[in-house]
Amino acid sequence: MVFGGAAAAAALVTAGAVIAQADGTKAGAAALSGGLAVANGSVERLAVPGAANVFKVTNNSTKSLTVAVNARPWTQSSSGQASPNRRSTLSNVAINESAFTLAPGDSRDVTVTLKSAPKGYQYGALEIVGLPTDIAKRKGIISGYRLVGALRYKPAAPTYALKAGAAKVKSGMVTLAVKSSGNTAEPVSGTVRLKGPLGTRQASVKAVRVLPGKTIALPLLSAKGLQAGSYTATATLKQGKLRVNASKKLRITRR
Repeated sequence: MVFGGAAAAAALVTAGAVIAQADGTKAGAAALSGGLAVANGSVERLAVPGAANVFKVTNNSTKSLTVAVNARPWTQSSSGQASPNRRSTLSNVAINESAFTLAPGDSRDVTVTLKSAPKGYQYGALEIVGLPTDIAKRKGIISGYRLVGALRYKPAAPTYALKAGAAKVKSGMVTLAVKSSGNTAEPVSGTVRLKGPLGTRQASVKAVRVLPGKTIALPLLSAKGLQAGSYTATATLKQGKLRVNASKKLRITRR
């Protein structure tokens, strides 16, 4: 997940198309020694039209790279994993140079500007992809580079609204469906008590960012070792100044 910061990874490319990508290590002033790097690869500021940020993109590899820079909306799965929607771009975020070539060792300053914020906020991703300039002539699997940073233009007056849905067991975890109807992407965390046939378990809920309007299955605690039977999950969810209490029934069948 790259929602909380920036991430970088090598990508496998063939015939000029990216065919594999794994977002992993965080990228700060540099990413992937010997590859493509970006300084200060994320934005976190108030959503003021005209707000501009400059990013320095550097080619640390030994080959010339064709670089593409795009501002993209996030997609978010039920697990909370956020990734850039590569089929779309943010029309209200301008990039002064979205495509250019960098020779080995060269850098380019790219300016990203928020043109407008119709809802008073904008959350998205800055995606920077670097591919060898001679990729069309190469054969086999070739290394390219993809950097992803967060564009987090926050509302001047944050509103918090969380709605708790059903509790279920999913991928070995007791989860709670949580929808965010506010205008902020601040993390949701909390505490939970799970009462069942053999007693009560307690746990802290690991913080997860939820995009406005999205619903995720928030992991509460491990379901490992839980016996079949009826349970009650009592959770206190926290987001900013908001506190939401929810009590949900669930049944675990023998596995």
